[in-house]
Amino acid sequence: MDTSTKLLIIDDEDIVLKSCLRILKHETYEIDTATSAEQGLEKIDQKEYDVVITDLMMPGMGGMEFLRRVKNQKRDFVVVIFTGFATAETAREALKLGAFDYIPKPFTPEEFRDVIKNAIKARIDQGSAQMLDLMAIVSHELKSPVSVVRTTADTLYKGYFGNLEPKQQQIIETIIRNCQYLEDIIRTYIDLSKMELDQLESFQENIGFVEAVIKPVIEVPEYGNNMKKMNLVADFKGEISVKGDPNLLKIVVTNLVNNAIKYGKEGTDVKISLREEGGYAVFSIYNEGVGISKKDIDEKLFGKFIRLKQKGTEGVKGSGLGLYICKKIVEKHNGKIWAESEEGSWVRFNFTVPRA
Repeated sequence: MDTSTKLLIIDDEDIVLKSCLRILKHETYEIDTATSAEQGLEKIDQKEYDVVITDLMMPGMGGMEFLRRVKNQKRDFVVVIFTGFATAETAREALKLGAFDYIPKPFTPEEFRDVIKNAIKARIDQGSAQMLDLMAIVSHELKSPVSVVRTTADTLYKGYFGNLEPKQQQIIETIIRNCQYLEDIIRTYIDLSKMELDQLESFQENIGFVEAVIKPVIEVPEYGNNMKKMNLVADFKGEISVKGDPNLLKIVVTNLVNNAIKYGKEGTDVKISLREEGGYAVFSIYNEGVGISKKDIDEKLFGKFIRLKQKGTEGVKGSGLGLYICKKIVEKHNGKIWAESEEGSWVRFNFTVPRA
């Protein structure tokens, strides 16, 4: 490694600082330490660093507040957080504040060295430094246990172990809804990582939009058997061949179908259609529900980490990244995405993809 690579490690526990120094003793980094976020801020005022590693939970100023401070100052270094309290909410907040990665405690020497190397690489590649790499946490600490809880709750809800009392059924519904939220978060970060690959050559593939993109999504059992008893009604006037990446386009359709059910009116139809218009295939999805104001459509809808405050959706959770991801993927395909709505009544999302 270049001897000019400068690291700052911030933690209030002396044993953690000594452990980090011991792990990196054979590397050629220039390493400083601080025992508090306040001391860390003083050091970055006096010296330029490439990577800053900070604990999340510390007396006084914590890791999140430290992130807020350095974000406001627009510091030019990569921040990594290590913590024993990694959750979907803290992950989303850290990403929003510009963190690059987490190191869950306790960590192995190999894990620590690998994250530091990835952070240095991202420091060199400024584009990568914008993205929080959560794949390890999502895969190992969230995905599997959430899936187990969801499957168990579904089994209870469907009465395989006996009929539930109304109150019991209500509690199980709450568990399922929260599992769905966590699964949405997991899928969102996985989608975001795929989107960042930016392998545009794959977009030259000729695919059938209905068979390769739409059907694999709408035939997923969880959408057909959703708790809100909303029917997916498809209207296809034949197959349309487009140029695109089927996996990325399925991310867009999945997000839109998921939102239509999440924000739709119970017992109504979700109407999905595909048509040709000029040199494009036009996908549309309509649902009855709270709708979206024109002001929110014009100013907020497809922004990053945007969560609209709408009457009737107060208990609905989300990452605030789904529509942002959709917009980026569609734009990478040289298409466009937009929404139409009557507030308090309905909403329709549309996006285009060039025909093959």
